[in-house]
Amino acid sequence: MEEKKLEVLEKIFAIARNLAGLSDVDTLLKRIGATAEELIGAEASSVMLLDDDRKNLYFKLATGTRGGVVQKMRIPVGKGIAGLVAQQKQSLLVPEAQKDARFSGDFDKASGFTTRSILAVPLLIGDDLIGVMEVLNKKEGNFTEQDRDILENLAALAAVAINNARQSEDNRNFFSNILEILVEAIDEQSGYGNGHSLRVAQMSTAIAKELGLDNRQYRAIYYGALLHDIGFIASPEGLMSSVVVSTKDVDRERVHPLVGSEMIRPINILREAVPVVRHHHEYYDGSGYPDGLSGENIPLGARIVAVAEAADEMRKNGLNIDRISQMLNLGREVRFDPKIIEIILPILSSLKD
Repeated sequence: MEEKKLEVLEKIFAIARNLAGLSDVDTLLKRIGATAEELIGAEASSVMLLDDDRKNLYFKLATGTRGGVVQKMRIPVGKGIAGLVAQQKQSLLVPEAQKDARFSGDFDKASGFTTRSILAVPLLIGDDLIGVMEVLNKKEGNFTEQDRDILENLAALAAVAINNARQSEDNRNFFSNILEILVEAIDEQSGYGNGHSLRVAQMSTAIAKELGLDNRQYRAIYYGALLHDIGFIASPEGLMSSVVVSTKDVDRERVHPLVGSEMIRPINILREAVPVVRHHHEYYDGSGYPDGLSGENIPLGARIVAVAEAADEMRKNGLNIDRISQMLNLGREVRFDPKIIEIILPILSSLKD
């Protein structure tokens, strides 16, 4: 008995350790289901989640020989064993399903699976129900209270995994939509027209890819390129208060890199893009702004964005690809890093005029 308890604890702790680095909730749920079947001695397992209107359960995971058949089916809350567990938020142990009036045979009819016994527990975050977890058909004997304890512990881990995945997805969705709205506002205020920031980001990341930069550098360049002109959306008062300006009239063109870099600095995910935004108007010969950096002292991402932005501005002004290439070549070692020019020219040649 002690060996059994130790095995259960080891397997539960192993799953718990994986939660910290969770990237694929489906894989983790499959592991939780397989662990439940192994520890409890069940033929099949399933995880059902409450849908958005909180009236039905749908299958997130269903194992066993006919698991794939039931995954498209839904269970009304309050109907059948799983529906009752969802309604009451309490576990149910059903030793003889076919003789239990609460049991609905709809899924057996649809799948050809024969359910003999059921152990079902709620998936809870605090008091908030998110779904139900079941194991079916104890291979030897009947489900026990110890089996229920094991499944409730595994269900708690499953609930955390699902909740974390949902929060991460919500955060990604919020961030991507806010970023899209922000980029539209930047293009409107900068005067470069709709789509400018996205085109600069596309060219900049194409250059980054050619350079073989790692994922961290690639992301910094992507975000820095998308938001390189974010300083333009600050009000004149904001421009004055964000940076020290020595002239009476604010030159928005010269100040926006400073303002923009300070705007994004507090945001953790954008922190590595700060140098890109701040220095994308530095010139290779040191005559740019805001800090007069030159050559390799200018951050690589800023050197890339400087070239990509200039190319997009020239395209917007009606220059064809050949003429843009000529103009960029004229700016070698004056405005632009010659290595970046060499990389962008083939990229430009692949674009349509």
